[in-house]
Amino acid sequence: MVTPYIYAGDIMSEDVPLSLRKKLIEMQKRMLLRRSVEKKVEAGRSPLEIVTSVLENEKAREVLEYAKMQYPEATEYALLVLAKLIESGRIKSLDGYLLYNLLHALGIPVRLPSKIKFVKKGREVDISEYLKD
Repeated sequence: MVTPYIYAGDIMSEDVPLSLRKKLIEMQKRMLLRRSVEKKVEAGRSPLEIVTSVLENEKAREVLEYAKMQYPEATEYALLVLAKLIESGRIKSLDGYLLYNLLHALGIPVRLPSKIKFVKKGREVDISEYLKD
């Protein structure tokens, strides 16, 4: 007879079907792996340090700074998630475009400043200067 709650010590019991034992062992492995990744992140460097270590360019650092300014709490959570993915080996590097899209997918719509520049007589001018002439 199978009990509704199966404890870790009961997995190898003869009462539990083999297919269920295999599933429970796999679930335990995944849970232990997840816990070990969390411990590595908590025990080692901060999530911010982990994420900044894989940023490829200055634009990625800029996107991260604007995200921290606009959404501090949400960005901290996103950094924790990204740090776990980096520690587990799923993310090797992040450029500005990929980081922007990841933050946007996580629900953090980072607004970046944009400027429109025109080239006039060999030099870049702002749109206000261009329209004056």
